[in-house]
Amino acid sequence: MIKDAFEDYRRAKSDRDENDSIASVYSPEQQEFVDTPWKDIKCGNIVKLTDEKYCPADLVILKTSDPKGECYIETKNLDGETNLKLKTSEKEVAEKY
Repeated sequence: MIKDAFEDYRRAKSDRDENDSIASVYSPEQQEFVDTPWKDIKCGNIVKLTDEKYCPADLVILKTSDPKGECYIETKNLDGETNLKLKTSEKEVAEKY
């Protein structure tokens, strides 16, 4: 029982740390990307990720720096697999941004 309580405590602390970590989110009012805690990100926000940046949420890829719109994502926290998965943005969406 003590072991389970300790694991629950560690998991809660880890979740709190992730929720307090900072992401770069587009602010229409300021017309620029601003630092925002992950816990304050809402559905519909535009989040800018850079190389090797960890993302604790599901996101739709709008655009990448690759001309083909490709990027590689590691999903080891979700499925335990350490290989990178190829994801591609939609061309019509990427052209708008």
